[in-house]
Amino acid sequence: MEVHHHSHHPKKWKEYVTEFIMLFAAVTLGFLAENYREHQVIEHRIELNKIAILKDLQADSSEIAKVLTSGDKMIEKFNKVNHILYLSKTNRISQAQFIDSIKVIPEFFARTSTLYMNNSSFKNMQSSGLFTSLEESELKHTLSIYYEVDFKAIQSLNEFFDQIGNNFNNQLPIGLGSLIRDKNQFQTTYEMNNPVFFENFILSLPKTKALLQSDDFIYEVQKYYNYIFVYRTSLRQAKKSNDTLIKLLRAEIK
Repeated sequence: MEVHHHSHHPKKWKEYVTEFIMLFAAVTLGFLAENYREHQVIEHRIELNKIAILKDLQADSSEIAKVLTSGDKMIEKFNKVNHILYLSKTNRISQAQFIDSIKVIPEFFARTSTLYMNNSSFKNMQSSGLFTSLEESELKHTLSIYYEVDFKAIQSLNEFFDQIGNNFNNQLPIGLGSLIRDKNQFQTTYEMNNPVFFENFILSLPKTKALLQSDDFIYEVQKYYNYIFVYRTSLRQAKKSNDTLIKLLRAEIK
């Protein structure tokens, strides 16, 4: 019986080249596919973060508007206070007229309204490394300004503004005291818990009259009044960045 042996011809160099090219192409395509998949995942996560940040910014926008409105009311109120103090200090009105003018000022206290800005979505974007993946653009620059500059400025001003308001209210407890007495349930039991009686009684005290017309009190009023405008400067800068970011994100979100 004859045994047939299959002869194995050595591969030609062209075959090796072909196999190498095919293997290289397969590895390269696999790498590109994986890279593309990772890129798509990152893009999707960035998109989700943009949506979350937009919601935070819209909430910030509403809060900024409320704080600015509150500031407008404080400016109007303290404009009247400044005018009354000026008339009294320049002897344009009597002490009795001065006290009567103070009585008609509603809630005569520093109602300090400060802004809380939510940066949780932005911090999440930073901690996950997605912010560095965001392409250099006006959006990235404005995000940095809003959260790294405006946000921190508001935070530092909040504490100082609250302190100035508390100092004012502690020096003159009339308005805040009247508000507290108006909200509690003891008005019929204790006469001093009636807000009108309380205000009239406190304003009748010689110490209160002297305090209201003192240079120290005028200075306290000016410090609070001036700081309303200092705070509003930062608020308006934050509002400008906020408006720009909302516009940019709405244009980019798919």
